Amino acid sequence: MASPLTLLRQLFLSPPACRDSRRLEAAVRGKTVLVTGASYGIGEATARLLAGCGAEVLLLARSGGRLEAVAAEIRAAGGKASVYQLDLTDPIAIKGVDAQIEMNHPRIDVIIGNAGHSIRRPVLHSAEKDDLGRLLAVNFTGPAALLLSLLPRMVGQGSGVIVSVSSASALPPGIPRWAAYQGSKAGFDLWLGSLGNELRGRGVRVASVYLPLVRTRMIAPTRAYRFAPALTPLEAAQSVVYPLVKPLRRVAPWWLKGQQVAALLFPDMLDQALSGLEELERRLTQRRRK
Repeated sequence: MASPLTLLRQLFLSPPACRDSRRLEAAVRGKTVLVTGASYGIGEATARLLAGCGAEVLLLARSGGRLEAVAAEIRAAGGKASVYQLDLTDPIAIKGVDAQIEMNHPRIDVIIGNAGHSIRRPVLHSAEKDDLGRLLAVNFTGPAALLLSLLPRMVGQGSGVIVSVSSASALPPGIPRWAAYQGSKAGFDLWLGSLGNELRGRGVRVASVYLPLVRTRMIAPTRAYRFAPALTPLEAAQSVVYPLVKPLRRVAPWWLKGQQVAALLFPDMLDQALSGLEELERRLTQRRRK
């Protein structure tokens, strides 16, 4: 019998997912899937999962050496993988990589936009480090530029799926110390939703996957998350691929709609509670420094 903690974890941390490898294989075998942020964490787990089910995966990330290692392991297991080193904050590099991909892989069936970055810092301390500019480049303008380069081929072939790996925090309410991250993720989420509505009827489908906390390198610097319940990268990957086996536009934990409704109906109450938590953390930080 499962423990109470296990049951609570399954209840609150488990968005819809595809855990049936045969079902996933039927959907992706023989297809070409591009995965950004594929060197570590969710992107790496997603690429391995797809390659294991017969897809040819194109691995994109800044870490060229790490990408080569992941690709080598995929090939050693009998899968197909190609590496394209790319910094999404560099518009010129995006165009160059797009040209390479078009030459080597003229058809792309699926794009999984997983690359992203988060910073937790009070807004008043973030300006000198350009947190907003950095996160907009990684979480919004860079991924958008890559999609705009790849999209004409998808539209031309009349089929394709774009999956955005988003976060439950991309939706209201606004959480203190996460302004740059939430703003950049929310902006891209709305942009992609608008794009998806333009693409309806043209054979290209768009889906967003809103993940809860996932145990990756990205959350490691946040002390509060070290012992918090979190999905493993593989569990997250199984949710990321879910839109490939079921034509959904949105994959999210069951409670996310309730969060959105609460933010709409009780904004003052939620804002007051979050402001109280921020004030408590600020005071505790000041005490530790004394």
